[in-house]
Amino acid sequence: MMGESVLFEIDRRVAKITLNEPEHLNSLSRTITEGLEEALDRIEQDTNIRSVILTGSGKGFCVGGNIKEFPTEMNALQIKDWMKSASNLALKLNKIEKPVIAAVNGFSMGAGFSLALAADFIIASENASFGMVFNKIGAVPDMGAHYYLPRIVGLQLAKYLMFTAKKITAQEAKELGIVLNVVPESELNTRVFEIAHQMSESALSAIGLSKSILNRSFTMSLEQILYEEGIAQGLAFSTDEHKEGVRAFVEKRKPDFIGI
Repeated sequence: MMGESVLFEIDRRVAKITLNEPEHLNSLSRTITEGLEEALDRIEQDTNIRSVILTGSGKGFCVGGNIKEFPTEMNALQIKDWMKSASNLALKLNKIEKPVIAAVNGFSMGAGFSLALAADFIIASENASFGMVFNKIGAVPDMGAHYYLPRIVGLQLAKYLMFTAKKITAQEAKELGIVLNVVPESELNTRVFEIAHQMSESALSAIGLSKSILNRSFTMSLEQILYEEGIAQGLAFSTDEHKEGVRAFVEKRKPDFIGI
């Protein structure tokens, strides 16, 4: 069970996951990692949930791995296996066919920064900060950081942020395209729920198909993407959501994708 380390709530088809070990700035302890994985499994299986918010309690979104739980007596192969739980989280966020918004309320460091990057969108409090700080402890960025960061900021800047462990503000992250919007701390929850509820009213099957293509688009040729789009469109046209969308267009009304 998720317990107190990861809080889970549903508000009108929006699931909110809150990392809740504020005394440790929500570092990825075993309890948080297991609770987050359980929450994502539940979201994936629950057809009533149509969008997701991921945030943290207190002053931190997530400051990466819990150093006190780092393995000290393992060899390289054992550590590779130990990393699987964190890697699974990044994969789940990538593959879940629902929009995921990271509401970054404070410090987003190390694997916490990677976790935020694995969401589809980042909305940050003006008090938030980000940093690929792995190098400060002689570690390599993980949880998909080498995949997401260069795709967002470019290869050269990704190297700079990783090699220097430079910390950046929420506004700097927005200027680099890492963050979609920066809002006052008092407005973060309200603004993120507005976006999540708006997306929950969209055609979820179409979003899932698009997300799957977009997440692989940098590794495909134009011909491959055109082929994938054809397959996806065939699936989309067969859904009740498409039929409702066409009816609504003809009848000049807003489509009701939830009530079909």
